[in-house]
Amino acid sequence: MSDERLSTGIGGLDRALDGGVPPGSLVVVTGDADTPAERIPYAFAEAHPSRYYSTLRPGGAVDEAMDASTAGVDEFEFRDQEESPTRVQDVRRGDLLTGPDDRFSGLSAGETVVVDPVNPLERADREDYRSFLDGLGSGLRSAGGIGVLDAHVVADTPRGRDLTLGLADVVLELRLVVGDRIQWKLVVRKFRRGALPTTPLALAFDDGVRVDETRELR
Repeated sequence: MSDERLSTGIGGLDRALDGGVPPGSLVVVTGDADTPAERIPYAFAEAHPSRYYSTLRPGGAVDEAMDASTAGVDEFEFRDQEESPTRVQDVRRGDLLTGPDDRFSGLSAGETVVVDPVNPLERADREDYRSFLDGLGSGLRSAGGIGVLDAHVVADTPRGRDLTLGLADVVLELRLVVGDRIQWKLVVRKFRRGALPTTPLALAFDDGVRVDETRELR
């Protein structure tokens, strides 16, 4: 097995995962819809050439939010419009489940695919959604890229969520802890091709997303 890793776009998370995630990985980010969990897929998308499928918001709104959330970030040179463009596609009225093999067979080397959020796809026909995941996974393995599914945690859990979590190679869960101060914890619940970190990571959402390695979590 290759030891190659691809960056998550979050330096502290890369270090916790021994350099990042293996090429071909399917990553699932879970968190309540009213949390900043969506900024984690932004980091992945900004670190690599990316296709960003927006199933909820207009593409322009995603572009604006991504630009605002990464302003001032200097740990990585995320977006190079010539070398690492992020192509946001508005698929609110389109059928992203149609022809997944054709859609993802032409991914460029190392390309990242983001679906934000994946909930509408999980509510569709189960076999159609399974075929979508299979086609995405095959394309990612061929291209050596990363797939990132933003899975909102909602009261009415989509019926396809078990497929999302079961086929994922990496599952990242964002949790809110309220005490004397608000803390965001990122728990790596699953890492199929690597060692699981034994402690949660403290995330800060000031400029982009970063791991606050000065904060001790208890």
